[in-house]
Amino acid sequence: MTNAPIDPLVIIELTNLKAAGKLEELAKHPSLAMKPEWIRELAKNESPGVRVALTRNLTIWDFPEIVATLASDQDSYVRQSLASNPALDNLPDVAAKLAADNWQVRQALAANSALANLPDVAEKLASGTVDRNTDWQVRQTLAHNPAIAEFPEAVKTLASDYNRSVRRSLATNPALANFPEIVATLASDEDYEVRWYLAQNPAVASSPEAIQKLASDEDHTVRLCLAQNTAIWELPDAVETLASDEHPRVRSALAANLAWRARFAGTNSWANQSTGNPNANPLAQ
Repeated sequence: MTNAPIDPLVIIELTNLKAAGKLEELAKHPSLAMKPEWIRELAKNESPGVRVALTRNLTIWDFPEIVATLASDQDSYVRQSLASNPALDNLPDVAAKLAADNWQVRQALAANSALANLPDVAEKLASGTVDRNTDWQVRQTLAHNPAIAEFPEAVKTLASDYNRSVRRSLATNPALANFPEIVATLASDEDYEVRWYLAQNPAVASSPEAIQKLASDEDHTVRLCLAQNTAIWELPDAVETLASDEHPRVRSALAANLAWRARFAGTNSWANQSTGNPNANPLAQ
């Protein structure tokens, strides 16, 4: 428990809030730890709104028994709010309990950045061990969590998920840059929208293999998305492939992308070198 010095003015402020019946405001107060007995009272308050407000107070983690009480609250919204608290990694047992709750609570947990320090919980959510058939929303949310960089096993599970919505969500996540082998796998996904989202993701640059796959994709909208991705600026092989694309929209998108690069960097060195003419546009054919 934090042994902060007692500030009389803060105590007065807290007392005034309680006396005025402003319990939700009191429950969120950052200095509430000065009154642990009030925290216990608020955790049992009949109003779900008060208990929800308490779950959002970072000071409650100094009181594990209170957090455990809130994790078993009869109101699902209270448990959802607790599952969203970024300090949840302070109590892994509570996180594990919430990972076995209803899908709404698990979905809130799946979006929590605290999962970066809870890889076992992330893997449990990715595996859909509660109800894999109806848990796709949970796994979809987990796949979009920027913290995936810290739970590689869960990422592998999500990349092979049978539900394409989950794989689509994963394909949009910039943190995929940490997993070039997963990027390469998704570049060959049977669902064209997975490849479509991946082609727009800057993380695609982490895998030259994926870039080449997408640059030659059978679906021209996938190639179009890749042509618009600034991640290809330093990948001349991919640029060359797209520059010769049979579809005019792909070539046009690439030209616009390289023109933006020229404005951004002051010169389009790749285009100039590839044509041998400093004033020529290699795509103007």
